[in-house]
Amino acid sequence: MLQGKPNFTTPPLIEKYPPRCPPFVEVKSVDDLLPYLDEVAKRPYSQGLHAAWDLQPGERVLLRADNWHDPMVIEACKRILEKYNTKYEVVMADKGPIPTWKGHNEVEYYLARTKELAEWMDEWEQIEKEGKYDKLLWGYGGPVLCDANIKIQRMPFITPELTATPAHTIAYEIIDAIDKWTWDRIRNARRIRITDPEGTDLSYTNHDAYYDSKREFFNPDLVDRFWSQNKNFGKTYLPGHVLGRPWMYLPKEDASGVIAGTSNHIGPVPWVQLKVEDGRITDIHEGGEFGDKLRKLQDETRHLQYPGFPDKGLLRWWEASIGTNPHIHRPRRGFLQGWLNCLYERMRSGVIHMGFGTIISSSTEREAAKMGLPVGHWHLHLYFATMTCEMVGGGTETIIQDGRLMALDDPDIRNIAAKYGDPDLLLTESWIPAVPGINVAGDYWKHYANDPEDWVLAELKICENYHHLFMSMVGADPKYCNNPLWKLPHSHDACSCGHPHG
Repeated sequence: MLQGKPNFTTPPLIEKYPPRCPPFVEVKSVDDLLPYLDEVAKRPYSQGLHAAWDLQPGERVLLRADNWHDPMVIEACKRILEKYNTKYEVVMADKGPIPTWKGHNEVEYYLARTKELAEWMDEWEQIEKEGKYDKLLWGYGGPVLCDANIKIQRMPFITPELTATPAHTIAYEIIDAIDKWTWDRIRNARRIRITDPEGTDLSYTNHDAYYDSKREFFNPDLVDRFWSQNKNFGKTYLPGHVLGRPWMYLPKEDASGVIAGTSNHIGPVPWVQLKVEDGRITDIHEGGEFGDKLRKLQDETRHLQYPGFPDKGLLRWWEASIGTNPHIHRPRRGFLQGWLNCLYERMRSGVIHMGFGTIISSSTEREAAKMGLPVGHWHLHLYFATMTCEMVGGGTETIIQDGRLMALDDPDIRNIAAKYGDPDLLLTESWIPAVPGINVAGDYWKHYANDPEDWVLAELKICENYHHLFMSMVGADPKYCNNPLWKLPHSHDACSCGHPHG
């Protein structure tokens, strides 16, 4: 039975968390991109989702991209690889024509994408055996191999817009501190509740059995079962993508409630609600074509037993991952084309993406694929979540409040940020989506939830081409229109939006 459908007389967050989008930086040359990639080149290596290449002289590097990447970005990457005296090679794959997505395409996309990720991992293992490279720059999501013999880092630079942002110039010390703050609280939480004004209300136990005796790392027996191909990756959090729920299963799971939203990794979808009982997706309500496809998939797989799952069926909830970078934003130019979908935005601080299905590229997922079972995972994004935790030892703590990651207000993290500039700018989100009926005037159902794509495309077009008008229209503080963090190096203006400076 459908319950808990959002119903507001006034937008609940219109004062608390008003919308914002960053100035649109018009990149005119490869030179404009080099300062951003230069900072990425200097960041210390990690297996996380922060772009952190740690380029070293003489290092043998393979950059893997495809025809969905902008040629200007590829040329800028080559120049940075040359600057750091690496021995590099660029391999460009042909993915065919750049598609225009609909949000419901996520269902078939991730049935196929999961297979592609497994093939990538097989390819990485072969590259590692050949010993031709020290580092791969490849993809911008999902697990990677262990880094004993070869390091794998991310290549999230699709277009100039996604390259020329302070998300890549913010000091690594700051985002590392945000990651650790978030992880320290998650791993010491005994029970967690996630709510969101779009309808999510889910509670679950963060079982002791997930962790070692000190709750420092995940239980090594579970890591061996679910992440045998990369135990270092599987034993702890993922930088830039902190695990609000461990990526593994115990025989008894108790997550119960509902998950609801209007966006997945591919794009906006009509409002959909998932009912969760003991970690299983039992009912799927509404959701337009996305909901129809999920219900069909649920019916086709409910009798199948998957490796590592406590019971039968494909659609189990396994992920509540938290973004930690305050300057990630939704792409505007070319949105819903190729790689320019909702995948990138999941890394913005305070955004939670809920995942269900098989655990991406885990040992158990690969095992299921080899058995011939359909594998894949799907998502819903929460932009205004509140995450509260009952802590080990007593007391409660709020990790996210109405979409804001509370690490950004922590005094110690603000002191770190002060070493690099104005903490108020460095630790303020550059992008907060405008959702009618939630944080901007309008009726949630009439103006948004029944057809969110229509609204989002209009919102992004106005933000790109008429930024100063957009900020006034949605009630945003005008000081963010010319945020100096978005100023191109060697230029005088923060953006080309035409808003008066000062």
